[in-house]
Amino acid sequence: MFLEELMTFIGRWHPLLVHLPIGMLVLAFAMATVDLFRRRQQYLSAIRFTLLCGAVAAVVAAITGYFLSRNGGYEVDVLGFHQWLGIAVAVVSLVTLLLYRETLGSSQWWRRLQKQRFGFMLTMLVLLGLTGHFGGTLTHGEGYLKDALPTVIKHTLGIAQPTDEIVSLPNAQEAVVYQDIIQPILKQRCQSCHGEKKQEGGLALHNQQMLLRGGDGGAVLAAGDTANSVLYSRLILPEGHEKRMPPKGRTPITPDQIKLISWWVSSGADFAKKAKELEQPKEILAILNKLEAGQQVETGILYADLSVAPPLPEDKVNVWQAKGIKIMPVAADNNMVVINTVNYPEFSDADLHDLLQIKDNIVQLKIGRTAITDEGMKAVAQFPVLCRLHLEYTGITDAGLAYLHRLKNLAYINLVGTKVTDNALIHLRKIPKLKHVYAFHTGLRHIGGRQERRETTVDTGNYILPFLASDTITY
Repeated sequence: MFLEELMTFIGRWHPLLVHLPIGMLVLAFAMATVDLFRRRQQYLSAIRFTLLCGAVAAVVAAITGYFLSRNGGYEVDVLGFHQWLGIAVAVVSLVTLLLYRETLGSSQWWRRLQKQRFGFMLTMLVLLGLTGHFGGTLTHGEGYLKDALPTVIKHTLGIAQPTDEIVSLPNAQEAVVYQDIIQPILKQRCQSCHGEKKQEGGLALHNQQMLLRGGDGGAVLAAGDTANSVLYSRLILPEGHEKRMPPKGRTPITPDQIKLISWWVSSGADFAKKAKELEQPKEILAILNKLEAGQQVETGILYADLSVAPPLPEDKVNVWQAKGIKIMPVAADNNMVVINTVNYPEFSDADLHDLLQIKDNIVQLKIGRTAITDEGMKAVAQFPVLCRLHLEYTGITDAGLAYLHRLKNLAYINLVGTKVTDNALIHLRKIPKLKHVYAFHTGLRHIGGRQERRETTVDTGNYILPFLASDTITY
């Protein structure tokens, strides 16, 4: 027991001691480089002394690092690379120290090896850099340096901007708040440091049990009390505060995500209740509607170029809602809406023509798994501000897509499970702002021709997606 505690204590010194060999060995390399190009032995004594100190420090850092790793909480693969590279640095630095000392005996092979001592010095420096890289990854997470590069440099090097997995709720009111809303936020923003593989401060947030357990500092969740819930209070600290989460340099959490966590905590932090069972202020209702629409960006940015939408006719909206057609505002400060027919599979071409009464308000149509046909696409083509169109698992064919070239703002179309073929590309290329096409499990398989003239992503994976009962939950 005493030895275990002692090793844990010694291991805690690793973050401090690990910087000593870095400075010493880099200094030794710098002096050796000067000596090499000046062809003198001006710094030989200093190189030997610095290598001695650096090699000893590298050995001590490797030992303390091993003791620290025994506590767990690190990603196994990254830890393995860091550990063995650290050992390699210690070994190579010791060998390099011997090569820079006076000739040991008159062995010819040793003298030949000494002539290559700068190569060992260079190898030591490369190993030192790789060890530091994996150490930084353990501490700060994958992509810590790359993600902080200026945008211009990222574009020059062809580094793609990191994107979040879009959280889409087929029916927000039926979603279990913790499982379907809060846990995806924690996964995106927190679990790189507080997850199953890595647990900084002893805190893991990847499941209910670990969240309730808290970290080294105690509980992080106080049901019904946001002020005493560290899970929430750390998110609203001033920018630059050392305890603010996520820390500086990581992808920041969005205001909407903070509001959702606050809503869940203040509502009792229940792990089983659905959204419809919790009181929903207007602000939260608007955010839930955005999640249901599959929007992961601020609506003001997404629809910034569109004209102001006219008021909605309340009497008609009530009639459509009674049928099961969901009409959801995308934000509290405009009249743009998303149409979702998840609760009305009988939705038909006639219903589409009826919705033309609010054609200037509809920015997204989610009419998959309904009774619409190619004829209904004539009506869809008359929605001037439509940006996203979901037609999955309907009877739509290439003929129906021929009408959609009039949609000047359409950027996304979902054709999964429809009857379209390779000929659909002829019509899709005519849609001016189209960027994303999802066409797996269809006859559209070959991408080519003039598709490269525009940055349009066409996913033809042809995966067979299972149909889930939750996709058509009614309420």
